[in-house]
Amino acid sequence: QTFRVLFDTGSGNVILPSRRCRDSPACRSHRNYDANASRSSAQIAWVGDGADDSPPKDVYDRDTAHVAFGAGEVWGQYARDRVCIGAGLCAPTSFIEALEETDEPFAQAKWDGVVGLAPNISLSGEFNLFRSLVDAKALERPVFAFFLGRGLHDGAELTLGGWREDRVASPPVWASVSEAGYWQIALSDLEVGGKPLNLGCGCEGCCRAVLDSGSSLIMGPAFLITMLQEKLGVSETCGGRNFPSLSFVVRDRYGKVHALTLEQEDYMDREASNGTEYCWAHLLPMGDTGRGPVLVLGMPFLRKFYTIFDVGSQAVGFAEAKPRASQPAPRAARHAAAAAPHAKAATTAKRPAGSERPASPRNGTVPLVACRGECYEDNATNGSGVAVAVKA
Repeated sequence: QTFRVLFDTGSGNVILPSRRCRDSPACRSHRNYDANASRSSAQIAWVGDGADDSPPKDVYDRDTAHVAFGAGEVWGQYARDRVCIGAGLCAPTSFIEALEETDEPFAQAKWDGVVGLAPNISLSGEFNLFRSLVDAKALERPVFAFFLGRGLHDGAELTLGGWREDRVASPPVWASVSEAGYWQIALSDLEVGGKPLNLGCGCEGCCRAVLDSGSSLIMGPAFLITMLQEKLGVSETCGGRNFPSLSFVVRDRYGKVHALTLEQEDYMDREASNGTEYCWAHLLPMGDTGRGPVLVLGMPFLRKFYTIFDVGSQAVGFAEAKPRASQPAPRAARHAAAAAPHAKAATTAKRPAGSERPASPRNGTVPLVACRGECYEDNATNGSGVAVAVKA
């Protein structure tokens, strides 16, 4: 059984719509997981206290999962099966078999399910697919990396087990994860046009950012997004105006300060209509996350920077992405596609332990399908949209 999935660094579980999900239009419009079609499938009654593998005694004697996203909710039950990403990257993994999904965003989504890649917010370790792959020794190292093309036709890919040196145009800047569980880093400040905003980031936990491949925007508290829009001079009609750069200032693992800079074309969309040019900044205010003021760095940021997620060292590496046309993915890695919502050799850079080498054997590079309204599968090596397979 194959599914097109969203690889989401902002969540921690694998979620697949169930064949038993009959009442939700969101389930009916996508491929469904059929436990009866898999010889390796197992139902799980309860999660926690070592009970992950306990089968239910009957349909009523089992736990129910509820997962809330920024937009939308899922209810389901627990299952376990052999899950694969690409050729040979397989491991037994527990997941949520969705029995109900809200229409928004799932009904119109171009993907069937979600693969959460956050390091430590899964229901338990058995529900974290990346950790399962590491434990099964399917990967050489506990590292993965995203290349997301700046345009819909530029291509995109996820590399598992390492990272690709040929995808970076600068040495990676390595920042430590500031809070266990999420891919969260500390910010030293923000800059507009190279000028610091002096946000007072010296206090503990004051300026934080989460790397979220499941978000198509840069989001943050309303007061901060309003400030950025004012400082950038954002307006709906822009008439050929130029806008300043927007930088996220981080301190690397060795104490050096770096500005990760987006130019206007990275954070702004333009469109001309009836002689008027309209501009939309990819900035959106959001409500309380429950973890205090935090910025969510989604697609605009991840398209500019090749981003390396090192689970073992609890660090994130950022390097300016090199256009994909420079080198195709290795032939052996051309095996699958996945949906994304709506991409100088680093040998001289200091890297955290465990990140000394770019990707090598026992890893995989999975081409991604760029989606924004419609999906552009010509960037993938096959047209099937296959991202994750559940093996019978």
